[in-house]
Amino acid sequence: MASSMTQRLAVGAALFGGLLAGVTANRAVVQMPAWERIGVLSWACFTRAENHGIGMVFYPVLGLAALLFTVATAIAFRFDRKARDLRAGPIYAAAALAITWAVVTRAVLVPALSSLGDVGTSAAEVRRIFLHYATWSGVNDLLHVLMFVSNLWALTDVLSGPKGSVMTSGGS
Repeated sequence: MASSMTQRLAVGAALFGGLLAGVTANRAVVQMPAWERIGVLSWACFTRAENHGIGMVFYPVLGLAALLFTVATAIAFRFDRKARDLRAGPIYAAAALAITWAVVTRAVLVPALSSLGDVGTSAAEVRRIFLHYATWSGVNDLLHVLMFVSNLWALTDVLSGPKGSVMTSGGS
């Protein structure tokens, strides 16, 4: 069984990874198809408003918490002497996926959303940005969900003994 520090970090990674995956699923399954039907100019207006106020804080904090807990779990696991008998794959996969989606978000999605302010109401330009954003959001959404699945797998391993049985508080 892993140390209590590794366990707590894994719980945080699963919690914030799950919240991020939930927000992602909502965007991918509900919002993006609706915006395609309503139109890209409405999407641009909503997106500009969404990324101000609480949205300007909520999304970055959620993403940063998921990233930091996931990477911190991998680091803690690496140095955790009590975790030597556990599988490393899910923990390191979650960290790699988290770093990948963070790069995609920062390098592709944030600049795309930032460019919305420059195009005004040009339907052709907004459509181009929407299609670019939708494509890369799909990639990022998949990375978020795969990271969450890896975090859940890692959590079950971290909370389990070497043979995969969940330890009880009286444990042996």
